[in-house]
Amino acid sequence: MNRPSDVVVVGGGVIGCAVAYYAAKRGLGVTLIDRPKRGRATSASAGGLWPLGESVGLGCGVIFYKAMAGLGTLPDGVHGPGQLPRSFLDFALQSNGMFPSLAAELRDVGGIDFEFERTSLLFLMYDEGDVTFAKPLWERCPCGQGLTEWLTPEELAKAEPAVTREVRGALRFHGDDQVNPYRLADAYRASARHLGATVVTHTEVTGLRIDSGRVTAVETAAGDFPCGVVVNAAGAWAPEVGRMAGLEIPVRPVRGQIVGTETLPNVLSACLSTTDCYLAQKQHGEVIIGSTTEEAGYEVGVTPAAMKALSAGAVRAVPFLKDVRVKRVWSGLRPGTPDELPILGPVEVLAGYLNACGHFRTGILTSPLTGLLIAEMIAGDPLSFPAEPFLLSRFSQVEGAAEA
Repeated sequence: MNRPSDVVVVGGGVIGCAVAYYAAKRGLGVTLIDRPKRGRATSASAGGLWPLGESVGLGCGVIFYKAMAGLGTLPDGVHGPGQLPRSFLDFALQSNGMFPSLAAELRDVGGIDFEFERTSLLFLMYDEGDVTFAKPLWERCPCGQGLTEWLTPEELAKAEPAVTREVRGALRFHGDDQVNPYRLADAYRASARHLGATVVTHTEVTGLRIDSGRVTAVETAAGDFPCGVVVNAAGAWAPEVGRMAGLEIPVRPVRGQIVGTETLPNVLSACLSTTDCYLAQKQHGEVIIGSTTEEAGYEVGVTPAAMKALSAGAVRAVPFLKDVRVKRVWSGLRPGTPDELPILGPVEVLAGYLNACGHFRTGILTSPLTGLLIAEMIAGDPLSFPAEPFLLSRFSQVEGAAEA
């Protein structure tokens, strides 16, 4: 029998590590249990912090829309990427605002720099359809036009000389920046450890012990871990943990394939979003090109068709890349939900259990506020952001309304 903890976090991706860090920062006894699995969502990310872009359907969202349109699975009346609710935009913006101080904090506590960069996001407009989509975003941006900027082709060429001239212009989202996603997860984990958290690696969770309607321990092959609270931060595998508690968690794996180039000199100062792909150049010089959005189950391979399509999209946006070598290709599994919003917080039927899953394509961006909120819930403190829009119970409410 292992020593009791205030909280056991199941899952060592960026969300689980963020929860462990913020809980340990509050002085709670934390155990993080992780069995690294191929394809966890952290590896499917370019590290974009794009609260505006993703909330209005750009980044992976516009590619998601294109994929659904190709499959003929768009809902009736939908003619462009879906915009997420204002509650999520506010959540994303508040989380994004935490990154500048978090970068210094985790560097001081855990000794790891997760490479926070102020880059902005540019949506390239190739044709009139792109202009038609982008214009209302610019004119009626929920946060006001102060965070957006409409660039003419000439202004875009001056700002980003490597970008194609075959454009109608670009819409810039200020504050949509980037980090190194792997280093961010490492920084959370190292800082949590420094603050006293126990990290148990390469260990599979096999069950949850439930007594009188409350989770009391997490069961593993390495023994049981007694706890006051368990946090389900298992990403695309969250449904497995949920079933151990008798819960149905509506999370599914959504595969994203990605291409990484050889190390290059600085060719991009901003991240780019197009209807074909997104591009983000990292501090070490690699350009990340992503990402497909596929219903492929837990298959984490890559396909020649996807690699070809992403590469063609990148060359269309930045012709210079035509003669650049590919260094690596890979894929990851994002934890998708029916409404594309995360699932956070408690459930009505079971005490001592919290969700921190279903972040789909925004886990990196929302990791600080997710970690903070879950730590506040565990400690019984006032919440820094309302949790109601993200509770698991919203799905049963939708079902009930449909039945009525």
